[in-house]
Amino acid sequence: MSRKIIATIAAILNISLLIVFINASGEPKEETVYISKAVAPLSASASDPNIAPMNIELPETELYSDDEIDLLALVTMAEAEGECELGKRLVIDTVLNRVDSNHFPDTVYDVVYQPNHFSSMWNGRVDRCSVKQDIRDLVLEEIKCRTNNDVIFFNAKKYSKYGSPLFQVGNHCFSSYD
Repeated sequence: MSRKIIATIAAILNISLLIVFINASGEPKEETVYISKAVAPLSASASDPNIAPMNIELPETELYSDDEIDLLALVTMAEAEGECELGKRLVIDTVLNRVDSNHFPDTVYDVVYQPNHFSSMWNGRVDRCSVKQDIRDLVLEEIKCRTNNDVIFFNAKKYSKYGSPLFQVGNHCFSSYD
C-alpha cells in the first residue's frame, strides 16, 4: 500500500501511524506519520453546527522521507545535470508519476532502482554525483505542485519505445504511459 494511501487513511481515522520504510542504503527506517487535524465523519451533515466540516490537509512533502527527497535529487543530478531547470523538474515528475502509477513500484527507492529504468543508477554515473540544495529545493517544489502529471518515460535524444511521445526539453524526450 502506498504511503499516500496510508496517510489519507490515517487522516480519515484521525490517528498516527508508525511506518517502517527502507531507506536508500537498504536499511529500515521508522517514520511516524502524525495527523493532528480533527476530522468529521464522512456521514456528518454539513448543516450540523456542532460538527466541523471535513478538512484533511496532508502536505505532500510529509509523505516523502528526507532519504527519498535526497534520492530524488540525486537521480535528478545523475540523469539531468546539464539540463535546464524545466528538464530537471520533468525528471523529478517522471519518478513521482511512476510512484503514483499502478504500473510501477510505489516507492521512490523502488522506482529509481528498478532494473534498466534509470541508466545513471546502474552505469556508474550516480557515483559521480551528489545532492545539491538547489536540486533538493526543486524536488520539494515538484512534490507540492508538479509541472507535469503525464510524463512517465524519458530518453536522451529520442523517444522511448514505450508510451506515447509528448515533447522534448533539452536532450530529453518525454512520453506518457499510453
